[in-house]
Amino acid sequence: MTDDVTPRAGEMIWMHNTWMRYVATAADTDGRLAVLEQRLSPAGDPPRHVHANEDEAFYVLDGRLAATIGDDTTVSAGPGEFVFLPRGIPHSLHVQTDEVRCLVLLTPAGFERFFAAIGRPAPGNELPEPAAPDVAAVAAAAARYGVTVLPPG
Repeated sequence: MTDDVTPRAGEMIWMHNTWMRYVATAADTDGRLAVLEQRLSPAGDPPRHVHANEDEAFYVLDGRLAATIGDDTTVSAGPGEFVFLPRGIPHSLHVQTDEVRCLVLLTPAGFERFFAAIGRPAPGNELPEPAAPDVAAVAAAAARYGVTVLPPG
């Protein structure tokens, strides 16, 4: 983790088995919106969690992504389709193909700093080698940004 949590447009990171490029950050939009390009694999599925401060949306460019929203609503999106995850409602994501490439929109901006806090610079456009995340450290960092990681189940 890093103490420099001010991401800048164009920067690329690896975070939780996911590649990300900052397209727009709070600094670019006066805090209203953050946009990230992501490449995900099933190894990067985040644990079930809930955002207190921002809505999250995924516009799928390649592959297929599913989201479980609340207790029982599952939606799936392929290229050209969109998944909206409102704040205050628990959700989880599931990569359904070998890889998904998507745009992530966060409104208002701010949560992109969490990715910077627990990520590391990516040397290029490739996905990182899969590795088990330190779930306790991720949950603690997420809490600092208004996200609660929920127990499985």
